[in-house]
Amino acid sequence: MRASALIFWGLFLCAATVACSERSGASGPNELVRHVPKASSNLALSFDGNGDYATTGTAEFPIGRGTQTLSAWFEAADVSGRRALITLRKDEDSGVEFGLQDGLVSAWRVFGNRVLVAAPSAISAGGWHHAAYSFDTTTNQIYVDGALVASSINLPDDRTPTTSWLGTLDGTSDLFKGAIDDFRVFNVARSGEQIAAEAAGNFSNVDPGLVLDLPCDESSGNIVYDHSDLGNDGELGDGIAAHAPARVPSGAPIDTN
Repeated sequence: MRASALIFWGLFLCAATVACSERSGASGPNELVRHVPKASSNLALSFDGNGDYATTGTAEFPIGRGTQTLSAWFEAADVSGRRALITLRKDEDSGVEFGLQDGLVSAWRVFGNRVLVAAPSAISAGGWHHAAYSFDTTTNQIYVDGALVASSINLPDDRTPTTSWLGTLDGTSDLFKGAIDDFRVFNVARSGEQIAAEAAGNFSNVDPGLVLDLPCDESSGNIVYDHSDLGNDGELGDGIAAHAPARVPSGAPIDTN
């Protein structure tokens, strides 16, 4: 190969390496990580309760009875019945669903709808809240606005999730009505101190165990980008415009009528 060609390929490989590693939060100068487009807006996703949903990748997601934490910010326009925030499922028959049951922040098994743990007091429609569910292989815990409000030792379904749903159980059931922001999944059980800090707005996307981090700040398009290093990007409505949640300012009040 001619020297000029060798120089060309060397420059090409160098440029590709820089492009791949161009992301804040990389753990070292030699680590290649994906590029995530930067967004200047502070947005959330608005679900109409009548067919809106999103799905994400599941790389390195926690097994059902493994350590895990699911969290999100939300403002519910309707708290009646079951309203999913995040659902991690294995096919059609097992998994964990995290959301609201008649206003109670809860986590329940997909199979048989058996409640794992539920907050003792219901929230009302309107007003933003931070909610988190954690499991340390023994104990389920529910946190609301950074405070531990319930725990149990009920066992989740023990399967590795193959699908991840946002704002629904399966695209047709348990549809959320309201706005959701900052969807996060960890394959570790976060401590109470970490969850309280997250609810207070102190969060780093290099925290251990993070496998999904969706700030939802993109101003357009069908994709919400995962800010973990795993590329579990979300797709609004599976690419179907009629089922895609709208983008709204994060923290803004919603119509609860």
